[in-house]
Amino acid sequence: MASAIAGSMVCALIALTGIPGDAPERVAIAERANVVSLPTTIGFADSDIYGMSPDDVNRTLTLMANNRVNTIRLMIPWAGVEPLLGQLDWSLVDKTVNAAAAMNMSIIAFVNATPPWAMSQGGLPLSSRPSDPDAYGNFMAKVATRYKGKISAYEVWNEPNAVFFYSPAPDPAGYTDLLKSAYPRIKAVDPDATVIGGVVGAVVDFGSWSINPVRFIAGMYAAGAKGNFDALSFHPYNYNLKFSDGMLIANSPVLQLVQMRQVMIDNGDDEKRIWATEYGEPTSVVNETTQAAYLKDIYTKWQEMPYTGPLMVYTTRDRKTGSNQADATVGLYRSDWTPKPAAADLAATIAAGVPKSPEFQRFSQITDPAHGSVLSPVFKATKTVWAQVRTINTIYEMPSGYVSSPRPVADIAMQRNSVPASVFANGQQDFTGGQAFRVWWSPETGAHWASSAFAQAWKPQLGLATSDERYVNGSNRVDFQHGYMVWAPWVGVKVYYT
Repeated sequence: MASAIAGSMVCALIALTGIPGDAPERVAIAERANVVSLPTTIGFADSDIYGMSPDDVNRTLTLMANNRVNTIRLMIPWAGVEPLLGQLDWSLVDKTVNAAAAMNMSIIAFVNATPPWAMSQGGLPLSSRPSDPDAYGNFMAKVATRYKGKISAYEVWNEPNAVFFYSPAPDPAGYTDLLKSAYPRIKAVDPDATVIGGVVGAVVDFGSWSINPVRFIAGMYAAGAKGNFDALSFHPYNYNLKFSDGMLIANSPVLQLVQMRQVMIDNGDDEKRIWATEYGEPTSVVNETTQAAYLKDIYTKWQEMPYTGPLMVYTTRDRKTGSNQADATVGLYRSDWTPKPAAADLAATIAAGVPKSPEFQRFSQITDPAHGSVLSPVFKATKTVWAQVRTINTIYEMPSGYVSSPRPVADIAMQRNSVPASVFANGQQDFTGGQAFRVWWSPETGAHWASSAFAQAWKPQLGLATSDERYVNGSNRVDFQHGYMVWAPWVGVKVYYT
């Protein structure tokens, strides 16, 4: 998102100013700390640390340690290390990697930023797609060789589904070429390293500027990405929406996460996880108390999905506290190094262990495999009804007990902000909300809805609905397997058999 984009661009530009002659020697570090691939692993993503003085690097790492954080996401800009073909300067990367490794932190490194000599035609500085994927793969091999024993996980690029980081236009097939080039080369050097693909941002489709992460991941699979990553990563930013509040909102980060997971399942990657390697909330958009609440919400809800991995908070310290720019105020510390409330909350969360919500603990007792595996956190379907999406059914906690709906049926109900008024039986289920309606469903006919007037007039001889209720020539109509129904003002519903 914007904060990460601006930070990475600025830091990469810093790297291009002044090239020392000889690269420092590798320093000996104790056995590397590996990232614990669980959603309860919470760390910091900090791109700005790349451009800091050594003293400020150590001060920043000390703040992280004071928050009980022992995992960090760092940037390695290709353009900063190799601005001229064959001339490599590792000094700025050594500064951050060695400092973090010396504190026994586990390190995730994302490698982006194309140097001028490797840019594609039409690409923009730093964000350009590399003209030769093998050149990028060869650089990744050099990174893995230099930092073997220090860096635990590598992300291939950063947010390639938007033009800000991948120009001249995002392209899942082109990105997959980078993945195919980097993955075997990293593994050849460091078989135990985790290679992370996707690294997608929570954007929406917007012309040639951005591709939503669900469609981008599907495009990666179509281009042959399977087998060329160990995990995917996602940046679930939305500055105006709490993570857990998005299940009923189209294109929200949590809904995109659920849909991405479904794409992975459809492609046989059930065992792989989705990491959140950036998430933050700027205090230029909300106040400091709300920032802390947003972060606490995602700490709690992120772990409710069994397929999620580590969560990296962006970022440690503001660039300029009081600025009206989001990317300048997203830190957990103010620019004068004093903590915001979110800093103490993070330390307390890690010390005590990420809490499990009461609603999650209730839903975790529902273990019937007929519902499928968990896709979503437990969320509010209405103000009083909790729900959870699984691969086969969506489960609702109703006053009368738990009620389930086949996922295609529940998808319609969620779009209409409604909950079950009956159990699903004989291919149909009634719902209540702003307006009562019924959904008919079978694998052959699909899921289709109609208002209560049609539901009351429906006869079993009609079979299941094959269309939604729609307006046709002055009346509302619904088609069925063996006929159709029409509703008109002052007339009501008439049934026609075919």
